[in-house]
Amino acid sequence: MIRWDLVTVGHLSRNRYWGESEERPLRETCCTSTLIRTDDRTILVDPSRPAGRMTTALDERTGLRPDAVDTVFITHRHGDHWVGIETFPDAQWLMAESELASWRASTEGAERRIADRVQAAPETLAPGVELLSTPGHTDGLTSLAFHSGGSRVLVTGDAVMTADFFQHRDVYFNSVDRAEAVRSVERIADAADIVVPGHDNYFRTAAAR
Repeated sequence: MIRWDLVTVGHLSRNRYWGESEERPLRETCCTSTLIRTDDRTILVDPSRPAGRMTTALDERTGLRPDAVDTVFITHRHGDHWVGIETFPDAQWLMAESELASWRASTEGAERRIADRVQAAPETLAPGVELLSTPGHTDGLTSLAFHSGGSRVLVTGDAVMTADFFQHRDVYFNSVDRAEAVRSVERIADAADIVVPGHDNYFRTAAAR
């Protein structure tokens, strides 16, 4: 049995579907962070808050302490998706191999030290929890897919930004390959009953209704 909980519900720094310009940020951004629990693994996806705030959010939403998390999976290299990773010093830090290679090649300093600690993720993180390539927002962005409660759940990071972006099959302004990002949204729409997006609450897809 796989259980999942949202630890944080993210939001965007600016959202065109709220009539906001994409020229400048209007607020601090925060990504959605998800805890996935299997019989033998406790996986935190995209730690979205700095250390103290991440510990508080984890406790408030799950009752767990950071040392209960044995695996941290990062969907892609943007900083808002790993800002709280040092909350989990004893966990294994993982990212899809293609995204990890791109990240290491493009960063230095303190961020590079984080990237060097991250390991390439296997195709299956735990029984029933599998990697799904969903590039476009970044070169190697990778979602996680699993079944829970009779539904196929995809934790997508910024492959899907919000429910509004999904409905419009739209992608964010900073996507590196817009066409590929749109194709990834379409693949997610075909594959998922429930989407956990990068900067919004989870939602059900039309396929699940």
